[in-house]
Amino acid sequence: MTERFDAVIVGLGSSGGIMAEQLSAAGMRVLGLEKGRDHTQADFEIKHDELRYYQRGAIVAGVSVDPVTWRPDPGSTARVLPWSAGVLGTDEPLYGLPSIGTGGGTLHWGAAAYRFREADFRMRSAILERFGEQALPDGTTLQDWPLSYQDLEPYYDRAEWEQGVSGAAGNVGGELRDGGNPFESPRSRDYPMPPVTPGPGDGPFVAATRRLGLHPFRQPLGINSREYRGRPACVNCGFCHGYPCHVRAKSTTQVTSVPAAKATGNFELRDMSRVLRVLRSADGRRATGVEYVDAHDVLHTVEADLVVLAAYSLENVRLLLVSGINEHGQVGKNFMTHNFGWFASVLPDATNPFMGTFNASSAIDDYTSEIVPDNDLGVLWGAPIISVTGDLQPIEAYHLMNPRVRKWGLEFKHWLRDNYTHLHRMYSQSTNFPSSRHYLDLDPAVKDRWGQPAIRITHEWEDHDANAVTLFGRYKARIAQEMGARETWMDPARPPYHLSTHDVGVHRMGEDPTSSVTDRFGSVHGCAGLYALGGGGFVSYGGYNPNLTIQALTYWSADHILDTAGTRPKDLAAV
Repeated sequence: MTERFDAVIVGLGSSGGIMAEQLSAAGMRVLGLEKGRDHTQADFEIKHDELRYYQRGAIVAGVSVDPVTWRPDPGSTARVLPWSAGVLGTDEPLYGLPSIGTGGGTLHWGAAAYRFREADFRMRSAILERFGEQALPDGTTLQDWPLSYQDLEPYYDRAEWEQGVSGAAGNVGGELRDGGNPFESPRSRDYPMPPVTPGPGDGPFVAATRRLGLHPFRQPLGINSREYRGRPACVNCGFCHGYPCHVRAKSTTQVTSVPAAKATGNFELRDMSRVLRVLRSADGRRATGVEYVDAHDVLHTVEADLVVLAAYSLENVRLLLVSGINEHGQVGKNFMTHNFGWFASVLPDATNPFMGTFNASSAIDDYTSEIVPDNDLGVLWGAPIISVTGDLQPIEAYHLMNPRVRKWGLEFKHWLRDNYTHLHRMYSQSTNFPSSRHYLDLDPAVKDRWGQPAIRITHEWEDHDANAVTLFGRYKARIAQEMGARETWMDPARPPYHLSTHDVGVHRMGEDPTSSVTDRFGSVHGCAGLYALGGGGFVSYGGYNPNLTIQALTYWSADHILDTAGTRPKDLAAV
């Protein structure tokens, strides 16, 4: 049986939930297909279980159902996610696939809600202006975005106010404000909520960075610091990143946009529904719908003039490739991810890191983006340095331990007893330049239970990536020393993970179809009626978390779709 809707949205996560709300509010009849569960709040009321969520990945797509393979180079044999599989692995979503079900990655995210800076949208030009073209790494495919910060600023504002972000503005209309980030690009107004309560470990970081002449600011978070739009404030339960929120204080489309879409009466959500392919017209130039299987493996066909792929970037690529949509060979190219450069310290005073949210803390942007200091390592782009003060449970603390300490016996027990409540962490998110050597394709050997090929990642950390971690490690070490740290240690500059749930760039937007997959609104070149949304559209990648930019781009795309159709209501044109 074939059904017909005005639009089909594949994936009801960060971007899919927003798109569902915008299209259905405009009167379109919309079907949402989600391969996970349509979560209810009752599912999360008892969630303080580190084994269930951190170790066993209760809300994460497992490799047994959604296999992803990795190899360092084309001459190597790919393996199934070696960093998250096996008896010693963890399914905590930071180093694997994001959460599934309504809300997607916004179920587990640590809620850092940064805007990109103006220079992040013109990274190639900014680097050439300062360092010259010869400074770029060999083989890089770095380009400027086909849109600017000024284009996206109203949509950043819209995401912050509609989804709910707490923070302190540093630059409103060009006027710098105390307490905010003095290096942020101008914004039209402040955040809708003040920052959340800081964790105990944030005080030493703020004091140390100020003594060093730096400019700490409270991080913007998609977490309520007070009641907002009927959702309560954070209760500082200490189970945040990697966990759903049991009080609905975390901004996730599962509690913001998806319920709003359902309330229109124009939206139908079908969970446990796995899309197998995008259907096209006989000439392949127009999307006509999708095929999917339900929880009972019954095959369904849905027709629609608009198909929106809003799944995770890797899954969007897989669906495009298995559907034969890759006219210019660009689908899956330009894979980018983040290298976190984790740096841990044991501080003299108690930090009680089991309390509060992951990012209830401050950061510094003095070394960010195009203002990265001159250095002897050839690092061309900077990043914030972020203090992490909370949300550290015992099993995760075990994995975080100083590698010089044995993880058994009395030494292990005494170290955790004496140091767990004094731990402090810092991280940065080093730029991974797009390269012809980093890409996704279909694995020729590994298939899922429906007989479809797994996505295969070809990626290895480049010298520039590793050098950026090393450079920022020096800055972190100086801060830790100023904090009076008794012990410090840091992750290797070339870590074993190659996924970070910050994986982007693989269906790049651009004006030239021969070097990009979509236009700047997410419309797939050469296939009318098909959109690919999310971080896959990113052209370059700085040091900021991707989610707020993903959401701003979704509002931007939704307005374009509705304007093109002439159906955008006036009350949706502005917040």
